Amino acid sequence: MEIPENRLIDKIRRFADRSRDVLRGIGDDGAVIKLSQGSYVLVQDAMVEHVHFKFSFTNPYDVGKKAVYVNISDVLSMGALPLYFLVTIGITPALTSKDIGRLYHGMRQAAREFGAIMIGGDTTESKNDFFIDISMIGKLVTKTYLGRDRAKEGDLIAVTGSLGESAYGLHLLLEGKPTKGMSTFLKRYASPKPPYPVWKEIVKHDITRAMMDISDGLLIDLGRMMAESKKGAVIHLEKLPIPPLLRKKNKEVLALSGGEDYQLLFTFPKSRLKKIQGMIQQGYPISIIGEVKQGKDVTVLSQGKVYEAPEKGYEHFGNSR
Repeated sequence: MEIPENRLIDKIRRFADRSRDVLRGIGDDGAVIKLSQGSYVLVQDAMVEHVHFKFSFTNPYDVGKKAVYVNISDVLSMGALPLYFLVTIGITPALTSKDIGRLYHGMRQAAREFGAIMIGGDTTESKNDFFIDISMIGKLVTKTYLGRDRAKEGDLIAVTGSLGESAYGLHLLLEGKPTKGMSTFLKRYASPKPPYPVWKEIVKHDITRAMMDISDGLLIDLGRMMAESKKGAVIHLEKLPIPPLLRKKNKEVLALSGGEDYQLLFTFPKSRLKKIQGMIQQGYPISIIGEVKQGKDVTVLSQGKVYEAPEKGYEHFGNSR
């Protein structure tokens, strides 16, 4: 592919027809449609062997869980609760029926944690690489959808959880590093469960209108949000929730561009700051990392000076995991 993913999506967007029932189409974590019974979010996310995972590093059970988790993450990011999903898998000769059973067991386990139900799908043969493609529908539970296009100038920028854990887990596996005592990083890479408890609090207190999950890296994903909102952003490296081990090993860049943590990235007005601070005091893992500004692009400051990250994140057709 001769163009990066963002430009490809812009081209595809031209083929989408308009409808009064479509509240949000191409350009976000999911589409939002309004029906007589309410508003619904539809998402679709695929995982391909040797692009998103390797069976030498993981197993069918965790692949099934992760495939459901990444779709649920998109549904939550739009302000909806997951309801039903369809699954298509491409089965290679290397996989056994036992492997496929473990895959679906993993999917069912992840789905039950969020009350989602599998209602069908398709199976097909794949000559080389396994793939799994999930389509999921959820019902909007917020007043309006939480979109990448809704960040406002002056909003503060926040993230949930820790950043860089998944990328460091993958780094350990790729480099053949010792994994003893590294379960947090390995688990985040293999089975990145969305931060449901903190999401519920954010929704309960009507904190945000702009949210997305961090799948390809904080810098590139925040850049996508700012592009959709036609704004710029300033974030501070010292305010990022980076695990101490990564700071000790000078791998802070993984928190900026590592990706696949599936934590939540959101903005909120300063009028909600006291509520956020109260949530933090109660133990909810939220970090305020910057502010939405006029202009475009994302600026990273380290101790007040501009920091140039060597990488912005993962982009399909531009690099490899």
